[in-house]
Amino acid sequence: MQSVESKIHWTKLRANQWRDRAVFVLVISVIGLSLPDLYLFADPLSLILVFVPTLLTAEILERLYKLPFNVTLLTLAIPMGMVGSAIGLVTVFSVFNSIEVNVQTVSSATSILLLTAFFGLILCVIGHLLSKDDDSSFTIASMGIKTFISLIFVNFGFIFWIIFSSGNPIIFLSLKPLLLAFGLTASFQLSGKKEKGFSENAADASLAVIVISIMIGLIMLYSNFGSDQNYQYMHKDRFTELANYANYGLFYGCSLYIFSFLLSLYTNEFYKINFKLKNWHLVEAFSFYVFMTLAAPSLFELV
Repeated sequence: MQSVESKIHWTKLRANQWRDRAVFVLVISVIGLSLPDLYLFADPLSLILVFVPTLLTAEILERLYKLPFNVTLLTLAIPMGMVGSAIGLVTVFSVFNSIEVNVQTVSSATSILLLTAFFGLILCVIGHLLSKDDDSSFTIASMGIKTFISLIFVNFGFIFWIIFSSGNPIIFLSLKPLLLAFGLTASFQLSGKKEKGFSENAADASLAVIVISIMIGLIMLYSNFGSDQNYQYMHKDRFTELANYANYGLFYGCSLYIFSFLLSLYTNEFYKINFKLKNWHLVEAFSFYVFMTLAAPSLFELV
């Protein structure tokens, strides 16, 4: 495939592509009008983090490289939403011991954490709605290094903006989860599977990082219920300390997943990676984690 790097041409949208944008606006309007309390869903940071980089990336890839608008939504929206949730989880869990915590505080924080996942889900649903029968047969031009770097800046620029907006970016560094992410990525790459390139190995490693870190966090969490005789279940500081391992795993794993998607377009591995299937695994892992940490420990209530 010929690279269009040296002759970037911003393609004009055809009638069916404008129709896709119109359907996008229609779905967003319907969902917005269907919300009982719109103000509860109008969090600017969550909206910006999920919508702006995802839609900007989709626009660039369709106009420059003929990657269908809906394909980018289906691939990028879910991990971008989960990155936002992970950033929120790390932030809240890290400052729990320095703020006055009550049910209202937890409820407010949790709803904001879930908003980015909700927005990512909306974009993914729109992507599915706009899917066509010939989406599996399209071809795209080879991406040049300048566009690849630009898309890295677009997506991770917003992620780092949110991180530095938290006021304490150092809390997003955790040695052991970071070691797990780098170690598994290197292990997948060094496994010697010649049919897989780095992008595909990175995508596989990202899922492994997320699932394994969630299990590590939950095992530590549930092993400590009742260990302190002064508390019926567990002190909140201990809970957030143990569960935060999974939050870091979500953050590092989803960031690696986003990087693998962008890299696959540069290395021409996109067709080899089933991002739609992997996205379902991401949703399953995230849902399992949310259920196991936010749901009441009903078994412990019986003893």
